[in-house]
Amino acid sequence: MSTLGQQLKQLRNDKKLSQPEFAQQVGIEQSYLSKLENDKSIPSNEIFRSLLIALDLSIDEFMKPLVPSHDKIRLMQIPDLELWFKSKAVKSSAAQRKIIYLAMFLISCGGALFYAGHKNYLFNERFYEYKSLGVIKNDEPLNIYTHWRNYIIDSNREKREEKTREMLARGVPSFKLMDEYIGESFVEEVERGKRLYNADELSRTIKHKGNSWLEFIGIFSAVFGLVLAIFEPKLTRHPQ
Repeated sequence: MSTLGQQLKQLRNDKKLSQPEFAQQVGIEQSYLSKLENDKSIPSNEIFRSLLIALDLSIDEFMKPLVPSHDKIRLMQIPDLELWFKSKAVKSSAAQRKIIYLAMFLISCGGALFYAGHKNYLFNERFYEYKSLGVIKNDEPLNIYTHWRNYIIDSNREKREEKTREMLARGVPSFKLMDEYIGESFVEEVERGKRLYNADELSRTIKHKGNSWLEFIGIFSAVFGLVLAIFEPKLTRHPQ
C-alpha cells in the first residue's frame, strides 16, 4: 500500500527520470514535484492529467497500487479520481447485487432439486407388481387357473388327473411392474389367448439413480450459493 506521492516517485524512478526531467515533461516546477512526491501537496485535476500523460498510464493503471488506499480522502480532492472512486463503487454495488441474486437462486434451486429428488417427483420409485398364472384360452373363464376343478363335469379319475397335468403344464407365470396402481386386475391380449394379471397387495420400492443425482445436485447448489453469500463482501470489495 502506498500514497500518491510514493506512487509518483516510484513510477518516475521506473522510467529512470530525475525530478527536473520529469517536472519538465509534466510542465511543472521541480519544487512542486518534490512537494507532490513527499505528499505535501495534492495536484490539481489538470496537473494530474499531465502526470498520467507523462507516465503514459491510464487512471486504472496508476491507481492499482493505491487500492485499497488510506489516502482516499486526499485523492478524492482530484475530480477525475473522485469520479473514478464513485464509478468503482457503482460497479461494486452492481456486482454485489448480481452475486446476492445468484446465491439466492442457487440456494432456492438447490432446495427445490433436493426436495424433488427426496420425494421422487421426477423419477418414480414406487411400483406395483401384477402376476399372471398363465395364458387363458379365448373360450375359458378368467379364473380358470384358480377354479379349473369347478369346471370339470366328468368325474372320471383319469380325466381329472389329465386335466391336472394340463393345467400344471400351462401354468407359466408372468409378472409386470407398473409405476401406478391400475386396479386389482387387468386383462392383456396375448398370442393364443389372454392373460389375467392380479395385483400384489404390497407395492415395491426400487431406487432410481435420477433421484440420488437430484439430491446431490440440490445439496451442491445450495451449499455453493451459501458460500457465495458468505464470501460476497470479499468478492465485491471496493476501495475504502
